[in-house]
Amino acid sequence: MLRPKIGPLELIVFTAGTVVMILELIGSRILAPYLGTSIFVWTSLIGVILAALSVGYYLGGKFSQKNPTLTFLTTTLLVASLTLLLLPLVKDVLLFYVMSLGVAAGSVIATIILFTPSSLLLGMVSPYAIRLKAQQLESVGGVAGNLYALSTMGSIFGTFLAGFYLIPHFSSTQIIFGLSFVLLVCALLGGVSRAKVFTLLIPIGFLAAAQFVPSPYLFETDSTYNHIRVDDFVEPETGLTQRVLFLATETHSTIYLESDEPATPYHLMYRIDNLFKPTIERALALGGGAYAVPLDALKRHPQATITVVEIDPAVTDTARRYFKLRDDKRLTIHHQDGRVFLNTDQNRYDIIYGDAFSSFYSIPFQLTTREAVQLMSDRLTDDGVLILNLISSLDGETSLFFQSEYLTLQSVFPQIYLFPIHYYDGSKTNQVQNIIMVASKDKTRLTEAQLRARASVEQQALLDHLWKNDVNLDPKIKVLTDEWAPVDYYISKLL
Repeated sequence: MLRPKIGPLELIVFTAGTVVMILELIGSRILAPYLGTSIFVWTSLIGVILAALSVGYYLGGKFSQKNPTLTFLTTTLLVASLTLLLLPLVKDVLLFYVMSLGVAAGSVIATIILFTPSSLLLGMVSPYAIRLKAQQLESVGGVAGNLYALSTMGSIFGTFLAGFYLIPHFSSTQIIFGLSFVLLVCALLGGVSRAKVFTLLIPIGFLAAAQFVPSPYLFETDSTYNHIRVDDFVEPETGLTQRVLFLATETHSTIYLESDEPATPYHLMYRIDNLFKPTIERALALGGGAYAVPLDALKRHPQATITVVEIDPAVTDTARRYFKLRDDKRLTIHHQDGRVFLNTDQNRYDIIYGDAFSSFYSIPFQLTTREAVQLMSDRLTDDGVLILNLISSLDGETSLFFQSEYLTLQSVFPQIYLFPIHYYDGSKTNQVQNIIMVASKDKTRLTEAQLRARASVEQQALLDHLWKNDVNLDPKIKVLTDEWAPVDYYISKLL
């Protein structure tokens, strides 16, 4: 009867399984700043890494047929460690160029180049280790079962370690260097000469230490959900200082330090809120970011209370440190997915501000569907208003997301108003831009004259953006639902 024993071989198999899963999870963090976190990115990561592992299994079995040695296996770990060491040095340059290929093609090509070498080499470990461990034919089944169980246990351990500890506490590059170091230690335990290991430890040490050099930005960190950066820029025309929140590679929010006023044009468009709902006492904001919209609303509506749902606590912490977010008895913050919040919240609001769609790369599809829109409508008062921001064009292939979301809103709300931020005169309808969509439960449509009669001087200028033309809807476009929402495909057309 075979009794599992934990020796160097078992440790190597367990570690290889651990590293593979951490690499797959951290791969999404590496690709996200350039390609987002859409279904295309995850499909590429899972598919390419599985393919690389399959080739590794084949090669591991093939190489084990002739005079298998522990030295060959540990040398494989050494080479895998080297491929991981090189990954942070080439990833940014590679990803910058593959962005131009679009999300789908870019994700596949980037994953092949960045993650195939190390995944293939780690895939060789288990079949080669089985051959080393099995001395007799009749023992192969038991040995294979034990070692593959260890490998799978390592993968499970790596999954939880990455998701619950490594990613929230370390940068992607620091984690990659850590994985490279762990493989080096395994190679050393398995018999690789100390000279070879020491040769690789020197560059790993220098490169890893470089990751702790202060960021050139005012602030930079990785959170569970985002790569967060903050920096200041002087506006050439006015000399005013803009403080910018970047999530991944995209500008999310901008304020003027001198006045705390929003500097992002589409954020200013939320100031049309009381034209559609004159009295706002209770508001809900889906998406916080730098809290530019909620803080501005609190100033403009001194009688109102606002509930903000922001999924990332680190984004809120950043807003507190750098965007003057302060505790306020009129402001309640929930760190939760917006859809989950809507599913359980029973409060009713005069207005909902939606700012969860301001990305070219990743959209929370669960907030775009008819079911989600119905929940938003249910949470509004009888004449309540929903204001959404999305990035799209008004016409052409890059308008698929806009068309589908317009149709989805139309299936629930009786009135929809559009406010394109840049091209609102009927020209350049195929140009991608921010589009503010106002959905009202009021069955009576307000005319432009009625809106202008209510408007302040500032709001008069904002009303110039009101879209007065028909919306061209492709007959093939369908309402988004929880069962069918190809949002990732639609936004891939924007790139």
